[in-house]
Amino acid sequence: MRLQGQLPIARTAALRLALFSLLWWILTEGQSGAWPLGSLFVVLATAMSLALSRPVPWSAIGFARFVPFFLWWSLRGGVDVAWRACAPSLPIAPGMLTYRLRLPPGRARVFMTAVISLLPGTLSAEIVRNDLVIHILDQRASSEADLALLETKVAALFRIRLSARPSTHAETP
Repeated sequence: MRLQGQLPIARTAALRLALFSLLWWILTEGQSGAWPLGSLFVVLATAMSLALSRPVPWSAIGFARFVPFFLWWSLRGGVDVAWRACAPSLPIAPGMLTYRLRLPPGRARVFMTAVISLLPGTLSAEIVRNDLVIHILDQRASSEADLALLETKVAALFRIRLSARPSTHAETP
């Protein structure tokens, strides 16, 4: 039996094999002489990833909603950081922000932490119990609502029901 949103093992293995093959091709710049050794590494990487991973229930609809959200926020954040870097006064107000996580410990929480660090102007610093400490480029522009929206999108992706709204507070360095 498989949970809705999870791929059967054969499809999962085929997808990972294809992704590791693509990664090897990129790393070796498409050199055909690298494939005898590369095929061994691709098969081993696929086998290890399957052995070490547990099935994670995820939502295809949540994924479809998360991708455009992430792309938009990445673009928006990149433009903001570029503007600040080019502005003569370099308008920044760095600081630390503590965000109370509603996601349970596990993959969804780790995923959210990684996504925050991929968005320009933010860097996940640490998780202390249920608090995520984030270094931010401009604490005047950071919003609890933005973090709550991201957490909601991640929860939908991983099929997690969230509890009440978190509390956030900013700290100066």
